[in-house]
Amino acid sequence: MLRNLFIILGLLLGVSACSPTLDWRTVRADDLLYEALYPGKPSRAEKSIMFDGQKLTMTIEASKVENSLYAVGVINIPKDISQKFDTNTLVKYLQTGMLSNLKNSSTPVEKTVTIKTAGQSSIDLSAKEFLVQGDGPDAKKRLLRFRLVQRQFPDGQIQIYQQSLLQTISGEASLEKMIQTDAHEMFFSGFKPY
Repeated sequence: MLRNLFIILGLLLGVSACSPTLDWRTVRADDLLYEALYPGKPSRAEKSIMFDGQKLTMTIEASKVENSLYAVGVINIPKDISQKFDTNTLVKYLQTGMLSNLKNSSTPVEKTVTIKTAGQSSIDLSAKEFLVQGDGPDAKKRLLRFRLVQRQFPDGQIQIYQQSLLQTISGEASLEKMIQTDAHEMFFSGFKPY
């Protein structure tokens, strides 16, 4: 079901007529309750997800620059349905869907990271980060790095954020060097949920 993510991201890429060079900008998505640092102007698309009998909408903002796609997907779970299913299971479902997009993939490297919320009195949110390489639908070698984080608000609503960077791998570059580039660092450190 989430394999269509590549199709949606492809459509987003088609909307932008050219691939700009890195032009970092902070984008505030107030309706999605986050701000992020993108290397170009992002486009927006929506995707419906059926999970545990509930129809949910994932809104994705993505920017393609050179050989990389930078994206943030957000699912809002309203308070009236947030108690009807286990959000941890939904996060696991999203994780499995993301990892299944690459064929012949390596074993994913998983770690727990901390993401700070925006604002003066920011709080720390625990997130899972995954790093995997494999073949994309076009058979090109790709590196996929993504984070999944959820935030529950006092009124009961829940936001689930999926931040991802999909990058074409050329040559024999080590994963360690690729994820230590300025582009990776700026994109992942520039994401702040509200």
